[in-house]
Amino acid sequence: MPTTLTEVTRAAAELPPKDQLKLARILMDLSEDELESSEAVQEAWDTEIRRRLRELRSGKVKGIPLEQVKRKMEARFRR
Repeated sequence: MPTTLTEVTRAAAELPPKDQLKLARILMDLSEDELESSEAVQEAWDTEIRRRLRELRSGKVKGIPLEQVKRKMEARFRR
């Protein structure tokens, strides 16, 4: 049984994507009492997503290919 955050994270990274999403939702539900209302959180995310899309579309920032991000994350967890 994983006991450290690093071990749990590594184990979660090996899950299929659908299970990773389920785990993320479970963790969010567990911490929801400590967070703002989910409506306020959703509104904040919507605002952030719109801001990031504007930056991408305007060329202010450049996206990073998914495969590059995956390689970077895998290298980080191999340490």
